[in-house]
Amino acid sequence: MSLSDAITRFDLWLLDRVFQPVADRLPERITVWETGMSLLLGSLLLLATSIAAMVVLLGEDPVNAVYDILIWGMWVAFYLGVNRMRGLVRPGFMNPLRTMFLGFRPISFVFLLYAIWQSTSLPPPFSIGLWFNALADLAFTCGVYMISCEQTPPKKKQVNWKREFGSVPDQT
Repeated sequence: MSLSDAITRFDLWLLDRVFQPVADRLPERITVWETGMSLLLGSLLLLATSIAAMVVLLGEDPVNAVYDILIWGMWVAFYLGVNRMRGLVRPGFMNPLRTMFLGFRPISFVFLLYAIWQSTSLPPPFSIGLWFNALADLAFTCGVYMISCEQTPPKKKQVNWKREFGSVPDQT
């Protein structure tokens, strides 16, 4: 088994065994798409907070933060692009984002691990902004996995025949 096959198997295992059961247990009024998009939006806000913390709390020169601001702009573009794909994801049909993000999900997972390592390896004054960055990566990774989950169709309501009609229908 090659490394790429192992990574793909781990990615699909994580999607099918961890995130899909969570998506299946969401209440009917909250779709897995809305949950994933909320996580992606939350990651944008946390990343903006991380950049602001580095500039305001640590005195980083705003010119030096241009790189971080450009990365934030790429995340905004990704969020807007994914939001436009909403019509492709329908309950009861295969989610096309499952295959579209096959290479993207493992990379986001690796960036999450790197962000956690980075935030734990620096001294406390610097780690404040980096912990917001790690939380942003966690929300982003969870959001990408959630929008890649299959949407189950809504359950049909069971009719209580006895209460509604007074008798049980004939089973013949």
